[in-house]
Amino acid sequence: MYEIEDQLIQKYENLLLKAQQYKKPEREMTIFDTALNNHHENPITELLAFFLNPNEKHQLEDCFYQGFITALKQYEQFQDFEFGEFKQLSTQQVTDQGKFIDLWVETDNALIIVEVKVYHHQNNPFKEYEAWANKKIEYQNRQDQEKRLITIVLCPNGKCTITNWLGLSYTQLTTSIRQQVSQYAFNQTLNKWAIFARDFLLHLESFNHLLDIDMSRINFVVDNMYKIQELIDLKQSVFQEIIGHINKDLQIELGENYLPEVNEKTWRGGPAFYFRGKNWKDASSSILYLRLNDKPMSCSVRMYVHKPTSELREQIKVLLDDSKYMLSGEWDEQNGKWWCLKWDFSEFDLDTVTNHIIFTHKILNRVELEWKQ
Repeated sequence: MYEIEDQLIQKYENLLLKAQQYKKPEREMTIFDTALNNHHENPITELLAFFLNPNEKHQLEDCFYQGFITALKQYEQFQDFEFGEFKQLSTQQVTDQGKFIDLWVETDNALIIVEVKVYHHQNNPFKEYEAWANKKIEYQNRQDQEKRLITIVLCPNGKCTITNWLGLSYTQLTTSIRQQVSQYAFNQTLNKWAIFARDFLLHLESFNHLLDIDMSRINFVVDNMYKIQELIDLKQSVFQEIIGHINKDLQIELGENYLPEVNEKTWRGGPAFYFRGKNWKDASSSILYLRLNDKPMSCSVRMYVHKPTSELREQIKVLLDDSKYMLSGEWDEQNGKWWCLKWDFSEFDLDTVTNHIIFTHKILNRVELEWKQ
């Protein structure tokens, strides 16, 4: 029996070890991740326009503009083309038909139309954009300012099938811009805009997750699904053993009159098991919260007192003085409907948490069956 268990443990350990190579590295969080709808194209376009314009107050001069031009020069047709200096730009340009061009950038020798894409399909009225641009170029040509029209779709994969339009990926753009910013920032005092620009570039690169999925990860999970399910079932059975162990000891300590009830809820990072007496007056609970993402797994024991009065709080505080462990925090929820106390443990130990739940449960048992009567 023990030999079989050792073999199972070894099988699961090998599976977990192999799974590590398919774990995605955690992406660095940016300030844009804190915003709702952080993928929307309009604010992305406005920020890009701000940094592309050397005349704006970002103190980065023409770093973004030069990086943008460098990215365009990766295409064979632009390698020998002289774009010249930055002239002007605009966003949300309205065409004659009432359509909106995301961004256009004018240089000495070119008019660059940029359509910014994140999630949406490339089904814009591109011919209408070209008509507006050609009309603008025709007017400038009459002013002896001959321009070349360049039409770009900025999108995660850099692919575009629209006639006369080229695809530019966010990675191509950010790589070229970052080189320019790095060279400039090396000789300059660090300022808030340089930090903000770095975050913006990281944000643009984050859209790479929209590209083709990693089939090796999917195949690994599909091929090993039965083993993974065995591990999930094992985890759940261990949770039930933990609950059973705690309930057994609670029954011994509180006696036959204690009627156990357990509910499981999912909190951020792991399960929370609510222990209470069925015959209690209110919904007070002792809670075991497991933080599954911590290594080693940590946990907390919490005591939620339902409908606490000032008198009950004082009575409970007297009993809490006998705790072996230091209180980690206390707070009220729902305008004082709940009084919440917690004790954090850096590592999970079944005997430790069981003994402390017995301690909190003895208090709650008195609260619900004696002091509230």
